[in-house]
Amino acid sequence: MATVRTSDLLVSRLEEQVRELRAALEDAAEAICRIDLAGRVLSVNRAFVRLGGRGAADAVGRSWEDLVAPLDRPVVAADLAASAEKVEREVRGLREDGTVFEMQLTIVPVFDAHPSRPVAKGHYFFIRDLTERKRMENQLIFAGRMAAVGTLAAGVAHEINNPLAYIVANIDFARHQITTVASRLSRSDAGGGPGHVLDETGEALTEARQGAERVRNIVRDLRVFARGDEDQSGPVAVRRVLDSSINIAWNEIRHRARLVKDYGDTPMVEGNESRLGQVFLNLLLNAAHAIPEGETERNEIRVSTRTDARGYAIIEVRDSGMGIPLEIRERIFDPFFTTKSAGEGTGLGLWICSGILSALGGEVRVDSEIGRGSTFRVTLPPAAVEATNGFEAPTPDGEAQGGRLLIIDDEQMILGALRRSLSGEYNVTCASDGRRALERLRAGDRYDLILCDLMMPEMTGMDVFAAMEKLAPDQAERMVFVTGGAFTTRAREFLERVPNARVEKPIDFQNLRVLLRNLRR
Repeated sequence: MATVRTSDLLVSRLEEQVRELRAALEDAAEAICRIDLAGRVLSVNRAFVRLGGRGAADAVGRSWEDLVAPLDRPVVAADLAASAEKVEREVRGLREDGTVFEMQLTIVPVFDAHPSRPVAKGHYFFIRDLTERKRMENQLIFAGRMAAVGTLAAGVAHEINNPLAYIVANIDFARHQITTVASRLSRSDAGGGPGHVLDETGEALTEARQGAERVRNIVRDLRVFARGDEDQSGPVAVRRVLDSSINIAWNEIRHRARLVKDYGDTPMVEGNESRLGQVFLNLLLNAAHAIPEGETERNEIRVSTRTDARGYAIIEVRDSGMGIPLEIRERIFDPFFTTKSAGEGTGLGLWICSGILSALGGEVRVDSEIGRGSTFRVTLPPAAVEATNGFEAPTPDGEAQGGRLLIIDDEQMILGALRRSLSGEYNVTCASDGRRALERLRAGDRYDLILCDLMMPEMTGMDVFAAMEKLAPDQAERMVFVTGGAFTTRAREFLERVPNARVEKPIDFQNLRVLLRNLRR
């Protein structure tokens, strides 16, 4: 009798364990189905029903092939035929509605115990949906690619700035010379002589100068978004960053809507141009993409700025597009959420914008109405200390004090352009590399000002500065750095550390002259 009771107890325990195992399989997060030797589905769990969009009753009795995309069926069939052990691979699954998705399929053979050898009874399929993981992997790849593009853009901007610097300088010099000569000839010129020719040449140079100025603005805007100083913060002018963002987004905007700028006064805000530019650019592109192409006159994107009662800067980007449905409005700031088609959006833009603004003590909100458009409203606190542009009003040419000026640059054309533009006010000496400049200093030469390129191939301006601090500290203090883009970590850290003035390529010669005169005072 005791033996029977023990047997009953063992059976009861085994049955309980089987029930627990079935419950665990039923509630598992992974989709699970059991396949017999003929390839028919014997049972499925709840996760399988959720994943495939099939009811349990519909799934049972069907072939495993209905679970796998056609192109991957031969691979799975080979695994089933040959597998005596667990097999794991990534294949494409097939939902009931015909959509294909990425999945990780684990095939586990099921054997029946046999006194001499195990007998195959079928297989278990363990299926994990990889859609979200693949999406995140693609987003990370995309983010890495964009970071590489930013680095490349910074280098390209630097390379463009070098020739653009001497193009602008030489055009300005030629225009000045032609204007001077033309004014002398205008008194005796009847309209068809050399004076007339010089006037037309001056007009051509003026147009060339305007074209160069457009290129300069494009490069400047590109550098704002390519620079790697995201961790640096300071007072930023809102309008300047907005205008740079508009210039970058203009090709997307102009085919869809009229752009209206309604700028009111705002304080300087704490941040940096790169990160705020990223925010404004994203909002502008979203506004443009909310409007179909080809109806420019019927649609409008309005960018407005103002200051609220607390003294905060308010920036609004309003579009007349389709609007955002209420059911998704609360989700638009979630990571990886997007309503755009595959390949058109990452789902990260607004999430990143919200994070950037939150870190700066600001926020972004949205108002939207279906069929009437959306308004994204950015709020930013004022900077503690407002910045100035570092320039005073220009001094008339006749009041220039002059002095000895050393120019160091490895680009011969930039040296020539700077020499021609500044030699009327300064006694200019040129050095095509840092070593030649240091040789002059060792020989006893001294200068009132030293204009030095920051990035040179053999000896950088940073190296020249370090050598000059040891050789002639007073001369190091007189250095002004010319940069086409501090796109290396060393260059950024150097410019943060040294207090010397700097100018950016392509050079604005009016501002350069003012800066040099102010430094001479």
